[in-house]
Amino acid sequence: MFFFNLSMKMGILKILLCLSLLLCVNCDDPKVNIIETDPPLDPISKTIISNQDKDVQLSCVVENKPLDVDVQWEYQTKNSNATLVPISTGTRSYDAFRWAIDNPSPTTWRLRIQNVQLTDEGIYRCKVQVQSQNYVKMERELRVVMKPQISDLDTSNDMTKNADDPAKLECFATGIPKPLIKWTRMAGELLPNGGKEFQGNVLTIDRIQSSHGGVYNCFAENSAGTDFRQIRITVNFRPEVYTGSPIVKQAVGYNKALVCNIKGYPAPAPEQIAWSKEGRPVFSTSRTEIRNIPGASNRITSILVIRDIQQSDFGRYQCSAENEKGSRYVTMELQSSPVPTADRTGSIRNGVTFLSFNLATVFMLVTVILLHNVQLHR
Repeated sequence: MFFFNLSMKMGILKILLCLSLLLCVNCDDPKVNIIETDPPLDPISKTIISNQDKDVQLSCVVENKPLDVDVQWEYQTKNSNATLVPISTGTRSYDAFRWAIDNPSPTTWRLRIQNVQLTDEGIYRCKVQVQSQNYVKMERELRVVMKPQISDLDTSNDMTKNADDPAKLECFATGIPKPLIKWTRMAGELLPNGGKEFQGNVLTIDRIQSSHGGVYNCFAENSAGTDFRQIRITVNFRPEVYTGSPIVKQAVGYNKALVCNIKGYPAPAPEQIAWSKEGRPVFSTSRTEIRNIPGASNRITSILVIRDIQQSDFGRYQCSAENEKGSRYVTMELQSSPVPTADRTGSIRNGVTFLSFNLATVFMLVTVILLHNVQLHR
């Protein structure tokens, strides 16, 4: 009887062993692998980097998963407490507003983190339990970045300054990583410090000059994007008056233009621009004409045209301009020339006729004469 019972027990053990072998053909330890993320892993930091307010996806593939266990997602916060937060079991999300789980294939569990915020930063872990307190798992770190946003309350508005006053341009922005602040000027003009670019929140101008007026660009940049503001500085300054030719020559009987360039803000009105000769005012007459031509950037070109120049017209002339900030003037001298001189267009004009010596005019005259001769000989 004893041997019979022993043989029965051995037979049962063999049967149980065979059954366990049949049932555990695929009983290798589970393999867990996060195979795909959107956005993709950063090649340098090997983390997922996402802009705020975007969705993030992680796909976890589990091979050899035991039938009686579920795939779980969890994440560990990056705050000082490093709290472990359960996300899902199987395809059941613990917070459907934050996380969604789906099964795109029998071995894949995909986690979607919806409308990512800074509080979603942390370590995301896909895991499968194999023993009471033992898990097979894989994890990825999520970092959240935020586009720069320039603060209107902390950033300078357009301003008006008087020449020689100090000025301070400020530009502050929020963003993660901390944005870099850069200053430039429109059209690549030089900044008051002499460079084309300045880095920092505050651009300081110790003594503002007329040339410092215009539009300044503030750029806030980080890896998530760029924000941009423009600040205009208007500079009040007394007129700057200059001429390209302090000595002008012309022969008697011909015309000549004296040119005066003016820049000031507020721009001088026509009645605030004056010409004089040897201390006596010059006005528009039958032989003289004053033209004030406005230009860009508060510039004015004032031209005194003298026709049929006489001996009495030679001498020192003064062009002056004023505004509420003051006045300035420039002098130039009209001298006698033994031969006629050309004007700015390359032409020579006398008091009666206009003589043009440019090649185009000569060519036209020769052509007309030749055509006339051809007609006469027909």
